Amino acid sequence: MGKWKTFLLVFVAFGIALVVIGVVFCKKSNTFHPSSIPSANELKRVIFKTNGKITSPWLAHELHIRKGTDLFSLDISSMRERLETISQIRNVLIEKRYPDTLYVKINECVPMLKLIANVDGEKKLLLVDEEDGRIFSPICYGREDVLDLLPVNLNLKTKNKIQFLPQEGISSVRELIAILKGEFLDIFQSIKFLDLRNYDHRQGAIWSTIGLHLKNEIVVVLKPQDFHLQLMKLDYLINEKCQHNLHRVKKITISSPDNAILEYK
Repeated sequence: MGKWKTFLLVFVAFGIALVVIGVVFCKKSNTFHPSSIPSANELKRVIFKTNGKITSPWLAHELHIRKGTDLFSLDISSMRERLETISQIRNVLIEKRYPDTLYVKINECVPMLKLIANVDGEKKLLLVDEEDGRIFSPICYGREDVLDLLPVNLNLKTKNKIQFLPQEGISSVRELIAILKGEFLDIFQSIKFLDLRNYDHRQGAIWSTIGLHLKNEIVVVLKPQDFHLQLMKLDYLINEKCQHNLHRVKKITISSPDNAILEYK
């Protein structure tokens, strides 16, 4: 009988030891412990950065961001996808920074030119990005923000809606504008609009030209290379050769390799 009591006591002690070990194991285990599930984190702060014009109020309205929202429950993937469908926005970084912060960084297009286009039967202002020429609809831009941008004429592809795609070869136009602003400011300030409807970015395109429509109703036709030399010719014609009868000139073609061709009214 004494042996059975001893065996029973050992068995009970062994069972108790197993229970204690199990409890300790569960406490240390990340799989089963409740602390492994993040608790609700109240959104208290949004850090917003951009290289463009988009504002914090616009962002909060667009993404329905409200203070007090549970940070853990926010779907930042759908937020990012929503923003990247907007033509002005190149890409977006959104991060949850626990315990209470949402970080949003937007990379926007930077405009170089502006144009008025017919969108769904309505005239709208669109902008042309300086990096790759993509066309975008401006958000958070005021009248003063586009005042100094050159207007431009483009052949837009408008099957059902405007294609907000890069205008290939825009680097040549960017180079032209940089030279005008840097070395021929008088000519730049006299431009009414740029005409790129005959512009062809392809290498060796024979009839590719860029038109400068000046405010005095003179049209200047440039080839899309050697801008510095062509603008030097134009500057000479305007300020020296045609100074006294400039009012009679209606077109100056500098796209030919020889001397400039002048047409009179």
